[in-house]
Amino acid sequence: MEKLLKKITVIVSSLAMMLTLSTPVFAANTPSIDKDAPKTGSITITKEGAGFTAYQVLKATQSGDAYDYTATDNFKGFFNNPQYGNYTENQIKDLTTTDDIKEFAAQLHKYAIDNKISNGIQVDSGVKTNVDLGYYLVLETSEQSTGNAVVSTAMLVSVPQVENDKWNYNVTLNPKDNAPSIEKKIIENNKLVDTSSANIGDTIKYKVTATIPTYEKNATNIVYKIKDTMSKGLTYDSNSGIKITSRNKTFVENTDYTVKSNKNSDGTTNIEIDFVYDNIKAYVTDGLTLEYQATLNENALIDTKVNDGNPNNITLEYTNNPDIQNSNKTINDKVTSYTWGFGVKKVDSEDITKDLAGAEFSVRDANKNIVGKYTYNESGNVVILQGNGVTNENGVVTFTGLEEGDYFITEEKAPKGYSLLKEPVKVTITAQKDSNDDYTGQATIAVTNGNEAGSIVNNINMNDKNVLFNVQIKNYAGISLPSTGGLGTAGFTKIGLCLLGLVFVLGSGYVVLDKKKRVKEFK
Repeated sequence: MEKLLKKITVIVSSLAMMLTLSTPVFAANTPSIDKDAPKTGSITITKEGAGFTAYQVLKATQSGDAYDYTATDNFKGFFNNPQYGNYTENQIKDLTTTDDIKEFAAQLHKYAIDNKISNGIQVDSGVKTNVDLGYYLVLETSEQSTGNAVVSTAMLVSVPQVENDKWNYNVTLNPKDNAPSIEKKIIENNKLVDTSSANIGDTIKYKVTATIPTYEKNATNIVYKIKDTMSKGLTYDSNSGIKITSRNKTFVENTDYTVKSNKNSDGTTNIEIDFVYDNIKAYVTDGLTLEYQATLNENALIDTKVNDGNPNNITLEYTNNPDIQNSNKTINDKVTSYTWGFGVKKVDSEDITKDLAGAEFSVRDANKNIVGKYTYNESGNVVILQGNGVTNENGVVTFTGLEEGDYFITEEKAPKGYSLLKEPVKVTITAQKDSNDDYTGQATIAVTNGNEAGSIVNNINMNDKNVLFNVQIKNYAGISLPSTGGLGTAGFTKIGLCLLGLVFVLGSGYVVLDKKKRVKEFK
């Protein structure tokens, strides 16, 4: 077949424009061709960091005031071939919709791969590349492009083409970026946030939204995986599992996707969700929504000098170029949950080096619920309390894994010879936030109910380098103590309790509040 297509000028502009997702413009009147018209043209493609190859499908020869088009040697076998759509010259001129042209280009692409056509022209992004006149199949052939965009779908471009009723010999293509995305949030108080404050034992709910990239119809072996890594302080709730939806569609495990989870030797947990791309590609417009949850456990990070909190990382791995093996790309997101704590210390007021063991304390939140359920054992590990916290031989008991907020410390039992506090001491953990209203991990603590029996002074180090704060509470021997106001007369001889108010400050330093509630920062 020498002459495949003759004088097809009315669709010249529409083919290239429609394939690059621009508005098609049909030439109402095909302009005539000047006898001195250029014998070559150019192709310029704008996609940062990408490389393309242009394969000439039809060559154009000027014939009077129009062009004749004949198939190149590389693509003669494509036409009238039922394996690739059985396209004829009459069908080509009828390609007027975006879907029709995309299908035609996809079949050309498949033919080029099956027949190992390799003698194309390299077209680098942003570089004006000279070409002979004709129709070109343009494929993105670089292994990796800049950014997150996947490979562009096959494009068909004519050089020259009709634009605004004139022949344009320098054609520019602007492929639309097809970049997937993934975003993870914590659901807290019906809001989606990047950071949260939580107690050990709390359930942390997550919501993930991910977009789905588009590939050509004939693309195979598409990878689309979501990988979640939970830190040591988070326990994945495998019983509730993962709910994955798009619009009104709920996807089915082991049909539309598979889930694998494993706990690593360092205490972290990996969860991998591997999707069947053919089962989700119809939902490109709406993308995917994933919902699942974890529990903040006793391994939650509470105190370090550089605060990382308890992060949950997520990664989307996806195919970049289906024609190139191992061309996968990844994008990431992260959310973090923070927790804090404080401690109580009992000493003799006349001899502060004398520690008082056996003082029993409870900690309640603003709703009067007991929340101080975790403490440090002798090895410095977090363990659950059996009942109230009792000061050890060092006069210390700690309450760890607390979210920011108000807490009421009640002395339930005093050491022998000392009386109970009449009223609880209220302390407030105030977490710091940045300009985006995200927690930084740093926090302060203060006595906030005016109870003069309690004040915050000096820091000490206890339990394997955990930084604690002293909240000094003054007790009297043998009588009930006032909760506010003066401390009584000099006739009282024993002042007994130092409350060690601990905020495990996660960040570049720690904060100590003295008796006058001035804030000091230690780096």
